[in-house]
Amino acid sequence: MTRYVYRPNDPRSDSFGMIDAAVAGPKHVGEAATAVVSDTMDSTRHMADGKYYDSKSKFRQATKAAGCIEVGNELPTLLKLRKPQQLSREERRNDIRRALRQLQGY
Repeated sequence: MTRYVYRPNDPRSDSFGMIDAAVAGPKHVGEAATAVVSDTMDSTRHMADGKYYDSKSKFRQATKAAGCIEVGNELPTLLKLRKPQQLSREERRNDIRRALRQLQGY
């Protein structure tokens, strides 16, 4: 069933100002909105000190004070490039055979 929306200024609309919703697109297209990241979060228990925090910054301060790190926020590990592993032709064949055997369940 076709759904119609009222867009009288659209050149594709009919005499009543109606156009197929799939063709019409969104009614209002605005400028990019400013992203706001809040400091609040659901109350979460910190595993290092056992206290509950509802502020992200306080939670991070407690993490650093305990000598811990937040997993997933380590930028240097994301930027490290792996050294390509040089394999001989025979090693490459053996690795491919081993992978195929694992996929086949042998």
